[in-house]
Amino acid sequence: MPSLFSLTYYDPPPELARHVLALFHFEWDEPAIADRHPGALGQLVLFPYGSGHLHMGAEPAAIRGDAHMLAGFETAAPFTMDGPWHAIGASLSPLGWAALTGEPANTHFNRFIPAGSLIGPEINDFAADLNVRYRAGDLSGKQACDLLAQWIAPRLTEQRAQHERLIEYTFRWLGSSLNPDVDLLFAGLDYSRRQSERLVTRYFGLAPVALARKYRAVRAASLLAQPELTDEGEAEIASAFYDQPHMIREIRRYCGYTPTRLGGPGEPLFQAMLRMKNLERLKDFRRIG
Repeated sequence: MPSLFSLTYYDPPPELARHVLALFHFEWDEPAIADRHPGALGQLVLFPYGSGHLHMGAEPAAIRGDAHMLAGFETAAPFTMDGPWHAIGASLSPLGWAALTGEPANTHFNRFIPAGSLIGPEINDFAADLNVRYRAGDLSGKQACDLLAQWIAPRLTEQRAQHERLIEYTFRWLGSSLNPDVDLLFAGLDYSRRQSERLVTRYFGLAPVALARKYRAVRAASLLAQPELTDEGEAEIASAFYDQPHMIREIRRYCGYTPTRLGGPGEPLFQAMLRMKNLERLKDFRRIG
């Protein structure tokens, strides 16, 4: 069966590596699309084609316009789109979200947000122009991603040095294992436990315990979505949960489905996004200290 969509990732320029985890170009040319978004980290995304709805509250929320942002979702977010649907985007680290928006992540969770309302009207003009050029065939997906990175770079603001260290340490803590020790996080931060919880929530959108729980489920689902699960990956998953029913419950809670490897169908785009480079980048932060 031919693939329904294409999803290509590009590394950001080295000077953006702390703020942008990956650039991506996405195409799905079906007329009607339904899937889920894991919402593990923030994004700035341009839609040359496609509009639809996010289904998280009592009423569907419209997704339409040239540029959107998301800070993250507590659980996987179901959405429907009228295709064709194309996207040019940047997956943002927590530092990248803060430096680009100046806003706490936790106050913007669980929704797609018109980008102009967060980062100013310049993004609307930029996105409208880029999307027109893309639709005309004047820009490839890679060229559009490069232009997006160039637009982002001069608009990143500096954060307090102590807060940057907190973000980087928390990111390393998250990547240290599938089930990181919360006490180890607090021991490595230069704040009281209460201050640490408040700041982690501000930059990551969730308090440390909830954050670790979500990432455990998303990363376990990511490993299970791989065509070949290594013995090391299988052992890591087994040690992170009490038993298989516990693992299935947690993945279903945070991802909305049972992994294909365990007998569930799984949405195709969601499966692909679980293999996103932004999750893979957690491996770069394994060592705490």
